[in-house]
Amino acid sequence: MTNGGEQIEISGIRRQKLLAALLLQPNQTVSLDRLVDAMWDDKPPASAHGQIRICVSGLRRLLRGGERDSVIETHPSCYRINVHDEDALDLFTFERLVSQGRAMVRDNQLERAERLLKSALALWRGPVVAGLDSPALASLVVKLHEDRLTLQEEYFDVALKLGRHQQIIGDLSGFVTENPFRERACAQLMLALYHSGRQADALETFRTTRMRFSEDLGIEPTRDLHVLHQSILAGQLSSTAARPSASVAPPSPHANGHRGRPACLSLLSQASPDITGDPMEQLRLENDLLRMERDGLRGILSLWLDLNDGDAGAAAS
Repeated sequence: MTNGGEQIEISGIRRQKLLAALLLQPNQTVSLDRLVDAMWDDKPPASAHGQIRICVSGLRRLLRGGERDSVIETHPSCYRINVHDEDALDLFTFERLVSQGRAMVRDNQLERAERLLKSALALWRGPVVAGLDSPALASLVVKLHEDRLTLQEEYFDVALKLGRHQQIIGDLSGFVTENPFRERACAQLMLALYHSGRQADALETFRTTRMRFSEDLGIEPTRDLHVLHQSILAGQLSSTAARPSASVAPPSPHANGHRGRPACLSLLSQASPDITGDPMEQLRLENDLLRMERDGLRGILSLWLDLNDGDAGAAAS
């Protein structure tokens, strides 16, 4: 780590664990008991509290060179590290870039969103608290790890919308290999392969994913992944279908020439051919499609009722 531009080496595994526990909860008081857990798990020595105080004193000298202006505060039975500079922690920078990137996505400024999200992901140079074997610390980084995985998928979404299908296949393949049960990423890989002219590879990705879910978890992938598979199988997947979950949101009921029926639902019905030799699979997929059409019709009915209520209110006024 650095202090005022000067590189500082934090020696000693206990000091490293203590500093990690405080920095993972910046500007918050952390109890002595939680620090003990971070440093010794469930087998602390009788002198645990005294050793923590010694470690804190050493960290203060390293970080500020004196007790008065130390960033580590002492409170009754707890400590707190103050970090107010928004660039003082990679975590703060990461959160700021993510917030800005998501704002650009909402504004449909995808090029800028892509750069911001990519910059946020580049801050990750390895696992958080790598080399510090502590279940208590590991529990603190679970959310950070999940945030990174979610952001990686959001970045892939943006890249797909920008048409960078071939460019992200390698990164997506590696991501799916490392996180084989994240269905959103599996769907993204299928889309990237399909739109790169690799329909067979996209179908093979689904087959591998389905087998993995069945053998390791004893369950089927979600309906969305099955519907995406059938659309790819028929070769009728819309180039605008960046995410399978978007298929259940009905557009104008008059779109695509199918009066009174959402265009996306019509596409999925056409894109789901009969599956010979497996009547149960065919029945399951037909039932899924019927549920989708039901949901779409409910959405249209709700919209129609809202419009009628608005007309009635206008007439009454």
